[in-house]
Order: sequence, then structure tokens, then C-alpha cells
Amino acid sequence: MNNSEVSIYVPVYNGQNTIESCINSILSQTIKPNKILIINDNSTDKTGEILKKYSEKIEIINNEKNLGVSYIRNLATNYLKSKFIASIDADVELSNNWLERLIDKATKENITLIGGKMYEKFLDNPYNLWRSIRLKQNWGEKDILNPEFVFGCNNLLNTEGLDNKDMYRNDHEYYKTNGEDIEFSKKILTKNKNLYYCSSAICYHLQNDNHKTLSNRYWRYIHYGDGLKKRNLYKTFKNIFRQFKKTLKWSIEDLIKFRFKLIKVNFLIFYNFAIIDYQFYKK
Repeated sequence: MNNSEVSIYVPVYNGQNTIESCINSILSQTIKPNKILIINDNSTDKTGEILKKYSEKIEIINNEKNLGVSYIRNLATNYLKSKFIASIDADVELSNNWLERLIDKATKENITLIGGKMYEKFLDNPYNLWRSIRLKQNWGEKDILNPEFVFGCNNLLNTEGLDNKDMYRNDHEYYKTNGEDIEFSKKILTKNKNLYYCSSAICYHLQNDNHKTLSNRYWRYIHYGDGLKKRNLYKTFKNIFRQFKKTLKWSIEDLIKFRFKLIKVNFLIFYNFAIIDYQFYKK
């Protein structure tokens, strides 16, 4: 394949711990993208310094303020003019044939949006193991035509027949931080185009959580997944009680499956979730 037909972009915000592994995995692909675009969303850590080391191999856009992932996706899809536009998160490391597998499947099956399978890399950490079970970002071991949605953390878009202007919603905070992958997948399906999950296009999640970062991540997942519904005290306590029931259910499952170290994680997540949710209500 002519590599002028392929480009890739990475949104990054404070990604100093993972962005090098991410970029190196792109540079090691069996199909070399014509352009590698990194969009630095006003990072306050050393991300900018790290990116400068790769300045001869990548293109960099530095946002003057933090604009969120939906804005970045619209920016990238309008900036990059190739037929295929791949996207991965800054904490993702690709297997060297990830891009080749997605392009091959998308071409043969006439797919518009296709994603691969992401594993958690550091499963010795019980918080990452918990996330791999309860917040996993893959659809399993088999390929699927038109899954519920294609995960935003790793995917390839065939732009033929699409209007690239404002493809991703960016109208309020929900779409700046989460949910844009679900919304965009729905949009693709309404245009009578196909999604695909390719289980052989492997990548790895480099995130390494502790109880606080995982609790915050999980709370955001529940909050934004709830669609920004208005809160009162009753709904807040109802939400916390619902989470308590989940915690008991998960702990019984972990006990039966001898995942004893996850029981402690379950209750730490619940404790922090309750605090975060109540503090959110008070604000």
C-alpha cells in the first residue's frame, strides 16, 4: 500500500510517562504512516520536552489551552488528508502489525471504522487487573461486524464518503472528556456504514493505576456514562447505594474465582467513589 494513504494521530495531555513508548510503537509499524501527528492538549508536565526529541519524525500541534478529546479528533481528521486516519491514545503501545491488520481488514470488508484489541500491560498491579475485568476496552477473542461501538483508544477510520467537518460532537463537557467514541460509532451506523472489531490487531494499555487514580477514572466513567443528568441529594445517595450493591456482587464473584486481592480493591473503589460523588453533589 502507498503510505500516503495512511496517517495517524495521538491526543496527549500530561502523558510524560507513556508518550515515548506510544510514539516508538508507531515508528515500528510494518506499514509506515505518511504522517504522525501528535496534538499536545496544553500539557503541564514534560510531554512537550519529550515531543521535541521526535520533531524530525512527527508533526506537533500545541493547543494554547486544554480543549478536550472531541475537539482534537475534529482537528486531526480535518488536518490529515489521507484516506485512512488511525488514532491511538497516548497511553497505548501498538504491536508492530496493528496498523497493517486494521487496514487489511477494513479494505477487504469495506469497513468505515475499525478497532483492535487492547490488553492491560501491567497486570501484576491489582488495580490494573481490576480495570482489565471491569473497565476492559475490547470485545473479546473473536472478530465482530458492527459491535456496539468502536473504542476510541485505538482505531482506524476510512474517510472515503465522509464529511470530515465536525464529525465528533463537542457541544458540552461530556464530549470533551468521554463518550465521543460511542457517539461517533452511532453516527457511522446511521449513515449505513460498517463498524468492525478486529481481535488480531493487538495493542497494550500502559496506564498504571493506584486506588486514587482508579477511583477517579471509574467515577468519571459512571458520571459521563450517566449523560450528565442533574443531581440532588436523593439521586446522589441512590447512586452510592447502587455502587455498594455492585461492590458486594463483585466481591462475591472474586471470592468464588479466588481473586482475593481484588476484594480489597472493590471496597477501596467504593469508599473513594462515595466521597467523590458526594463532593460533586455539594459543588
